[in-house]
Amino acid sequence: MDLDDFATRFRSDIRAQLNWACLAKVHTRVRVEVLTRDAAKRRLADLFTVWYADPAGASSSWDAPDSRPLSVAAAARTLPSWPEARRNTVTALTQAFGVDTEPLRLMLPAYRVDERHCVLLDGNHRAVAAHRADADIHLSLCSLSGPACESILPDLRHYAAPLS
Repeated sequence: MDLDDFATRFRSDIRAQLNWACLAKVHTRVRVEVLTRDAAKRRLADLFTVWYADPAGASSSWDAPDSRPLSVAAAARTLPSWPEARRNTVTALTQAFGVDTEPLRLMLPAYRVDERHCVLLDGNHRAVAAHRADADIHLSLCSLSGPACESILPDLRHYAAPLS
């Protein structure tokens, strides 16, 4: 998969503030990981959402002072503290995912900052619900690899190396 394929597949679904024009100007690779069962659950847990918490753990915005991005696992653990609409969506998806006897197939777009940090560009609700559900997961993670540059995605300010 290259950037054009990625854009064709995901552009209309991605609501994160991804700057496609800027992305096209930098060297960007697309990596596809396919994981199943426990490996898929572990990978989901480590992905970062575009949801944020303040130092007290309350819901916050990406640009609020001291906000921090939440991993899928952290968002799943703190679900009761989230806005009602988000809680209801995740709860409904978790229940739906838990009753299906077939493996849950997720294809998620992300931005890979480095080997430790991969930010979901879409599918945050589905990822958290899948992590919470008692379901066999088949995950296809399609991640862009590029610089941690706010002009590409404002959320990347949380992952950029500090200036010396």
